[in-house]
Amino acid sequence: MDFILEWYKAFLTVGVAIVGAAALAWLRSTFVTKTTHEKLEQRLSVVESTIEEMPSSKDIHDLDKRLIEVSTKIDGLNPQLTDIKRLTDLLMENELRGTRNGD
Repeated sequence: MDFILEWYKAFLTVGVAIVGAAALAWLRSTFVTKTTHEKLEQRLSVVESTIEEMPSSKDIHDLDKRLIEVSTKIDGLNPQLTDIKRLTDLLMENELRGTRNGD
């Protein structure tokens, strides 16, 4: 009993040191440091600004509707372009015949 009364302060000090070290180790493994937090915050702000600059679903939908309109107009021009190609082929054939005949 005398031994405990004589050394209790030392044991208490060592116990508090061990508990404190364990608490610090747990806190360090659970939470990030301030510099890491600042780096992550900066990365997050870059990602957020990039996302804000991206087109919205409404913009994409409007673009899709415009592309459908353009496709319809191109399909409407296809018969006219076919006629122009046919006329160009006839003119080319006529020119080639004229060259062979010596005109």
